[in-house]
Amino acid sequence: MRLSPDDTEFLTRMVRQLEESIGQLGERDGQLRLTLHPDRVEQLRELWDGELSRAEEIELRAGLDWRERELLWVWARLKRARSARAEAGQAMMRRFAPEGSA
Repeated sequence: MRLSPDDTEFLTRMVRQLEESIGQLGERDGQLRLTLHPDRVEQLRELWDGELSRAEEIELRAGLDWRERELLWVWARLKRARSARAEAGQAMMRRFAPEGSA
């Protein structure tokens, strides 16, 4: 399926906005990490990556402060934004693919 020029313009704007959001979220990630002990950031990363047992997860979540919760929120937003950017990039690649490919 070929994209119309309007669709292409929309995707281009969307990617620019996603890039800006990803940059802002990355900055906030760095700021929050600086306020937390590195061991705590590692525990949060293990929680994020699903490496904790259910009991460990429950215990860790019960003790989260607002900065830790915000860091997890930032990671979730980054994941969604990066995924959306990748999907937009794939759509753009399809737009400019030679006829008969894909």
